[in-house]
Amino acid sequence: MTLHASLLRVHPHHLVSLFTALTVLMGVTETEARVIYVDNLRGLDVCDGTSFDPIDRASGPVRTFDRAVALAGPSDTISLANTGHPYQGDLRLFGRRHSGIATLPFRVLGNGAVISGARDVPAASWRSVGGLWQLAPRRKGRFLLIRNGKPLPRHDVPRMAAEPDVESIPDGHWTVWRGRIYYRTTELLSTGEATLSIATGDCGISLVAVRHVLIENLVVQHWRLDGISAPGLCQDVRLNNVTCRENGRAGLVVSGTSQVAAKKISLTGNLGHSLLIEDFGLADIVDGTFSEPPPLS
Repeated sequence: MTLHASLLRVHPHHLVSLFTALTVLMGVTETEARVIYVDNLRGLDVCDGTSFDPIDRASGPVRTFDRAVALAGPSDTISLANTGHPYQGDLRLFGRRHSGIATLPFRVLGNGAVISGARDVPAASWRSVGGLWQLAPRRKGRFLLIRNGKPLPRHDVPRMAAEPDVESIPDGHWTVWRGRIYYRTTELLSTGEATLSIATGDCGISLVAVRHVLIENLVVQHWRLDGISAPGLCQDVRLNNVTCRENGRAGLVVSGTSQVAAKKISLTGNLGHSLLIEDFGLADIVDGTFSEPPPLS
């Protein structure tokens, strides 16, 4: 199905002309396109990213997304090793450098890896206050409290309340009041008896003004706002076998004039929207799984 905030149509002959022009302008051939390997356990950012296995101090996979996107150019591939440990850090693709052409897209191959925005909360950060445990994150706004890789249920209290109502918060639930998290449990959080984490970064994958991009076989979870966001000027972005789950606002956001096509995509457990389409954004979804029906205009 095609989901959109406003109808946007381009004649096929115009697309052919555009693809041909981009091929000439970008001057990319299949032999020139490279693969940048990323490994969050064995990789080193001093390496060149040209091999899956470490070779020496200069040759081998890189460790972070920042290093990978700095090395990558038009029509290159960023390939993630599935190490069993979530990648911690957001992936940002921008403009011509991280674009491809119709016949040779810029690719992000997840190989089943997970990109997570969750960060552990040190035990010493919790305070016992009036029968609740209190945490004061430095960054205010949307919050997401996670335990054992799963978001804990949230209990909303009136914003204008003089103080959080302890009795109204069920055991194992949390709430937000005046920029602080309050969690009700009988466990001693200050001793490290329980390991909790919170969502920190805003968005797992951000796409701005990119063309002909393919992202596949990837899980994006536990970000303050969105799993994947295409806020504007993105054309021919394709998502294949991608899961965006349990994020603070939306699984996938398509806004501005961006166009995103997704196949075998799962958008579940996101607190605000499975799929959020704004402005003139257009999403073409085939074989999608949603927690709730996406909005239609």
